[in-house]
Amino acid sequence: MPVRPGPDGTWVVNSREAGLLGQGRTLVQREGPERPGWRLDLPAEFALTSQRPGAAHSALVDGHRVVLVGGRDGRRGPSAIAGLDQQKGGLAWRYALPEGSQVFLYENGFGRVLVARCRPGSCRLTGLDSWSGRRAWERTVPGNVRVLDGCRADGFTVERRSASDRCWPYLVFPDRIATLDPDDGRPHEKEGLRPPAGRVDRITDHSGRTIMATAPAKGSCRVTVLADGRGDAADGDRGWRHTFIWDQPQAPRDPSTGCRWDRSLPLVVGYTLVLPDAGGALVAHPYFGTLNPTRRLEPGEYVFTNGTMVEIIRAAGRQDRLLEPSDRPVRPDGLTPAARSLVRHVWQDGRRLLLLDHENHTLWEGESSCQAFLRSDHGGVLTYCDGTDLVTLRPVEGD
Repeated sequence: MPVRPGPDGTWVVNSREAGLLGQGRTLVQREGPERPGWRLDLPAEFALTSQRPGAAHSALVDGHRVVLVGGRDGRRGPSAIAGLDQQKGGLAWRYALPEGSQVFLYENGFGRVLVARCRPGSCRLTGLDSWSGRRAWERTVPGNVRVLDGCRADGFTVERRSASDRCWPYLVFPDRIATLDPDDGRPHEKEGLRPPAGRVDRITDHSGRTIMATAPAKGSCRVTVLADGRGDAADGDRGWRHTFIWDQPQAPRDPSTGCRWDRSLPLVVGYTLVLPDAGGALVAHPYFGTLNPTRRLEPGEYVFTNGTMVEIIRAAGRQDRLLEPSDRPVRPDGLTPAARSLVRHVWQDGRRLLLLDHENHTLWEGESSCQAFLRSDHGGVLTYCDGTDLVTLRPVEGD
C-alpha cells in the first residue's frame, strides 16, 4: 500500500481511471498499462486532508484531470490551486488565489477550472486551462450574485453522476439563474427559471430539469424546492414547486438555524428524489416531483442505499426495509446495517469482506483495513487493503 487511507478508511484522492491515491502529504500513481508509477511528496500547502472538493487541502478530480486545492494557516478558504503532471509525477503549475476565492472544475470533457471571487455587488470570474494553468478568460459579473457547484458540494447527490446528466457551476441571482460558457465565460440565463424566496443552497441538473432548494429558514425551518418547466405547459411539461418544513432525522441540529440539517446528505438517492418533510419524507421522481402523486414515509424515516441503486428505508429503532416492496431481504443474513454491497455477491461489513453464492452462502471471507473500491472502467475489479498491501480481485474468465 503506497499511502495509508484516512481515519474513515478512504483517500482524499482515489482516481480509479488514473490509478491515483492521495492522502496527507503523499500522492502516488500506481503503475499500469501505458502509465508510469511514481510517488510525490506534496508541499504542506497542498496536503490532502479535506473530503469536501473545492475546500482548502482538498482535490478536484474528474477522471484523469486532478486539481489540488491548497490552504495555509490563518487563511480563510483556499490559498492556491495546482495542476498535476501525471507523466512526470510533479506539480505542473500553481495559481495563487485571492482571499475569499472559490474553485470549481468543469466536468463532461471541458478542460476548465473556474475561480470565483464574489463581493457585495459583483463576482470576478476567471477561467483557467486545467492542463496548463493558463488564463483562458476573465470577466466581472455585476449584481448580487453567488456561484454554486452543481457537480459536487452544492449538488443533490454525492454519488458519481452518469454521463447523461449535465453538470456545471451556476450563477445564482435574486431573480434568475445562469450557467457559464466554459470557452469564454459568457453567462447563459436559464429562461423562465426564477429562484424562490430565500437563499438558494443546493442546485443540480437531473432528469432533464434544473432543480434547486433553499436553505432552511432560521427558526421555522421552511424550505422551497423548485424545478424548471420545459416548453409549453399545455404539453404537460411544466415545472413544479414544493414548500415544506425541513427535518432530516439522521442529521444533527444545525446551530445557526435550529433545524436538523446536513447539506452533505444527498437529496437524490439512487433514482429517487427525497424531500425531508417534517411530517414524513416525500419520495418522488426528480422529473415529475409533486406533479404526480408522491409517497410519504413515516416521521423519522429516511432513504439511503447500501452501495447499489437499491433504495432502503431506515429509521432509528426500526428494521431496515426496501423502498420498493420485495420478497428478497435488504441484505444477506448475518450482516450488520453498516454493510455495503461492492459488486454482485461481494459485500463489506466493517473490516469483513465476503463473497457469496446465489443463495447467499459464504464462498470466501477476507478482511480489509480500508474501504474497498471498484475500478470504474472494469465493474468486476475490486481493490482492498490487506495489512500493508493493496490486493486486487477480479472474476476468473469463464467462471
